[in-house]
Amino acid sequence: MIRERRDPDFDIDSIPIDDKATYELLAQGDTIGVFQLESSPMRALLRSLIPGRFEDLSAVLALYRPGPMGANMHNDFADYKNERKKITYFHKDAADVLGDTFGLMIYQESVMRVAQKFAGYSLAEADNLRKACGKKIREVMEKERDKFEQGCVKTGYGDELGKELFDVIVKFADYAFAKSHAYGYGLISYQTAYLKAHYPVEYLACLLTSVKANYEKAAVYLADARSSKITVLTPDINKSGVDFEPIDNMGTRTISFGLSAIRNVGEALVEQIVAHRRESGQYTSFYDFVERAPEQVLNKRTIESLIKAGAFDSLGHPRKGLLMVYESIIDATVARRRERDQGVMSLFGDVGGDDSVFSEKRESPHCSSTSPSSSSSKKRCSVCTSPTIR
Repeated sequence: MIRERRDPDFDIDSIPIDDKATYELLAQGDTIGVFQLESSPMRALLRSLIPGRFEDLSAVLALYRPGPMGANMHNDFADYKNERKKITYFHKDAADVLGDTFGLMIYQESVMRVAQKFAGYSLAEADNLRKACGKKIREVMEKERDKFEQGCVKTGYGDELGKELFDVIVKFADYAFAKSHAYGYGLISYQTAYLKAHYPVEYLACLLTSVKANYEKAAVYLADARSSKITVLTPDINKSGVDFEPIDNMGTRTISFGLSAIRNVGEALVEQIVAHRRESGQYTSFYDFVERAPEQVLNKRTIESLIKAGAFDSLGHPRKGLLMVYESIIDATVARRRERDQGVMSLFGDVGGDDSVFSEKRESPHCSSTSPSSSSSKKRCSVCTSPTIR
């Protein structure tokens, strides 16, 4: 969509990693629809931490996990970064191995570096400890406790510090990210945030299409569209596509509602409707639709859903009135179309040169019953005498 509408050379893998608008969106917590950053607590953490570089975003993803959160690292990291609290290292030597994370062990690699520095672990031994953290093997973690604490004694840091550090490390058994994993997730989070910051209409249209069968999730994205001043139009039999699509509407940010997202309307039927419309032209009325549309799409359950969703509103048909007569119109028209296809002609089939049993000149589509009008001797539809019912 972006290449078709905005930039033919757009490449998501070539976007700048330091884009100001993207970090502003992240700092505001405007991340509904952004990979891994949709939940309310995660958005609150973003507003507290105010990421300003890629390393901050990756740290957010690593911090919002049971391990670091169990030690309140997510709040401490945000406070340290924004100087709301003074950074305190558990030991002055920790600055050498944890300076980039304000003295906090937020990655599995952080645990390895601490084990090497303070407990004298070899790289292989530290990696075994990392694996235990990553696989949540608490039994293995407990076996490591004595070894870790004795290692701290041997390196001169003492068993008290060893116990304190291992208590923090144990919490990582509840799950901690490897740094490479956090950076990989961080890249996708950044890319989706960039799309939302710079191409919100196209991105939201695709988001809505991706959840069109999940009505609860779709409601969340529709609410986010309203808060972002993006208009999602009601379905329109003449304008809507199969899926949600951005449209040019007097310079406003507008999305057309995908017909396949309407409940009880199958995607295969919608594809036939859209393909026929593009080939044969737009429909002028409900009669015209029933007369020309492929017979397979004239499924009454489908048509009822389209009416209730407002797909025929633009043709001037009130929903309530159309719901009262659509079945009889479909039955009569389909029967006549089949007779015509079989070469059967009615006695008056050619009178006036009009093949249509239902004529726009006879009555509007919501006239299914009539009642005497107090101001005229003619009979008028009781629905017609009242304002359009939506």
